[in-house]
Amino acid sequence: MTNSRILDFFSHHPESLHMFTFLFDDIGIPQDYRHMDGSGVHTYRLINKPGKAHYVKFHWKPTCGVKNLLEDEAVRVGGANHSHATQDLFNSIAGWSYPEWKLFIQIMDPADEDRFDFDPLDVTKTWPEDIFPLQPVG
Repeated sequence: MTNSRILDFFSHHPESLHMFTFLFDDIGIPQDYRHMDGSGVHTYRLINKPGKAHYVKFHWKPTCGVKNLLEDEAVRVGGANHSHATQDLFNSIAGWSYPEWKLFIQIMDPADEDRFDFDPLDVTKTWPEDIFPLQPVG
């Protein structure tokens, strides 16, 4: 894909730019699926048993830790097998070493939605963990 096509894609899909910037952060390129964090893009509205609604964002943390590839490693691994992450997952499961993630949530009271300098329902925004700490679910 040429540089102009990439920019064209982002101009038509600005919500994807947020994820693209992760490649230039400390998050880097995941070694494989078993060693990467996951999170939901959308904010969900959940209602508890008494009927009170809350906004919730979901996060998954791998129990085996996060591991990333350096750029030269990513080129080598991806060049040798473009499906290396899928193959690693398949081999892990076939070897009875099942991948596992811990589930966490961030919770916001809908009444607080307008208190912030960002739209918490915007899919391109993440919620600051110092304001909305990750709470373990399972």
